[in-house]
Amino acid sequence: MPSAIHVLLQALEEIGVKHIFGVPGGPLVPLFEALAERQHIQPVLAKHEEGAAFMAEGYARVRGGLGVCCGTSGPGATNALTGIASANSDSIPVLALTAQVATSVFGKGGLQDSSSGNRTADVVDMYRSATKLSLMLQNSQQMQHMARRMIRTALTGRPGAVHLNLPADIVKQPAPDDGLPTTHFFTRSTSTGDLAAIQKVARILRDAKRPAIFAGHGISVSRAWPQLQRVAETLQIPVATTLKGKSAFPERHPLSLGVFGFGGHPLAETYLYAEDVDVLLIIGTSLGEFQTNGWDPRLALSHRTIIQIDLDPLAIGNIYPVNHGIVGDAKAVLKVLAAALTGLVPASRGSVSALDRLRKTIPRYYNAKTLQGEASLLKPQALVAKMNEVLPDNTLLFVDNGNCLSWVGQFYEARRPGTVFFATNTASMGYAVAASIGGKIAAPDKPVVALLGDGAFGMHGIEVHTAADYNIPVIWVVLNNGGHGMVYNGEKLLNGVSYLTTFDKPLNVSGIANAAGVSAVRTTSLDKFEDSLRQAIDARVPCVIEAMVDLEEVPRSLQQRADTLTAFFGKQKERALV
Repeated sequence: MPSAIHVLLQALEEIGVKHIFGVPGGPLVPLFEALAERQHIQPVLAKHEEGAAFMAEGYARVRGGLGVCCGTSGPGATNALTGIASANSDSIPVLALTAQVATSVFGKGGLQDSSSGNRTADVVDMYRSATKLSLMLQNSQQMQHMARRMIRTALTGRPGAVHLNLPADIVKQPAPDDGLPTTHFFTRSTSTGDLAAIQKVARILRDAKRPAIFAGHGISVSRAWPQLQRVAETLQIPVATTLKGKSAFPERHPLSLGVFGFGGHPLAETYLYAEDVDVLLIIGTSLGEFQTNGWDPRLALSHRTIIQIDLDPLAIGNIYPVNHGIVGDAKAVLKVLAAALTGLVPASRGSVSALDRLRKTIPRYYNAKTLQGEASLLKPQALVAKMNEVLPDNTLLFVDNGNCLSWVGQFYEARRPGTVFFATNTASMGYAVAASIGGKIAAPDKPVVALLGDGAFGMHGIEVHTAADYNIPVIWVVLNNGGHGMVYNGEKLLNGVSYLTTFDKPLNVSGIANAAGVSAVRTTSLDKFEDSLRQAIDARVPCVIEAMVDLEEVPRSLQQRADTLTAFFGKQKERALV
């Protein structure tokens, strides 16, 4: 009879898991022993458990399946918590395996005991609010059922993170294995929504004079990219996305409005705010602060018909009043909606002509040299626009939190669906450093780039050594402005002065990367950046490009964010929703 840890790994192998990201420790030794014996899943040694969690998250996003990370008891488990909370909040299926001391020493003051009691943390309880499911293995006889339950919970319904705590003695004990495939214990089937409601929505969209689509991250979670494009093209409906939904719709498409909300494009905002938009189809977004410019009431004008599609019934009508709500998976619902639209002749409308008129006054796309102008310091928006010219269309771009969000949201062109990744709910800095490594492992044939600031690099920059260790050819573009630029700019907008936001001794990012075994270069001009990026693509080794950029460049979205924060702080009345 196999041991419990082998039963768990067998289940993960059956659903196609090829890598586990983590940091070892005493109670976690049985896991690494079993991995070495089985030789089916490769362990990837991270530098920090939070980095391992982000790697697993990036792996899951790109692969479209389960990501797995691991950490030892006590601090190993608590270190990974932020990354797991981030994955869960963004609906990414990740399994966190944390070790636990042997059950015989619970509460006796064992090293790194995290079973609760006697002034020790209860990691299972800590993870409960950060995951869909958090449990401890109580008996080896439970392992097969528990493994299936974890996988089923992570992958079905609205995906998310799960956590399993593994006592060191129990995982080595014998566990029954019924020999049945793990795939027989969960379903890939999804809700297609109410057919009558979908048909009604199809008629409403057909009869609309000037409809618009507002698509979110749910499109990418469902991988509903072709279905969304088919609906938009059938009725020639312009499409805006949320920041996190960027790349849900190809941004070189003539119907693309770009991002609306934080990091938004002026074209998307002008179009969606227009009084004559009579129908707004909202798909796969929670309509939070970032997605709606601080819950702007103009998205739901009283004369506008609002249609909302979401897998989570509690998301429908949570922020704005809804005329028609459909509960279902975005891909499944859009597939049915596209079929319902087939043969329907759209009403005479001005959507495309109105869009063409707007583009004459609001450019949809940007030129890097024009953005840079004669400025002596490198402008981050020009650098991001230059990336459009250099990077292949199939590049996977991981974007860190900070001003990078705004620069990418407005100035980067996601030319193919499912190629840009943000983690903006928990919004943890350093995410892109590590997530890009997991993404590259999942898609070794595609270029992978991470864009981040020096503040984010300071948090998880050492993970570039993980890429060097395994020769994983990620390109990190680090915008170095000498500190936490987003906070610096935001404080100056709010109060006219910045506090503890910049470094007295700026990070030597390229020097740190070189010391970690990564090829690195520092650039101060747009031309040098272009040359460095092209060389990094050709080199196919881990590369860091440190770009020295202007701290005083303020994204337009940050001004809108400052207005929202002013309302939070009570300096003006908060806008009421209509």
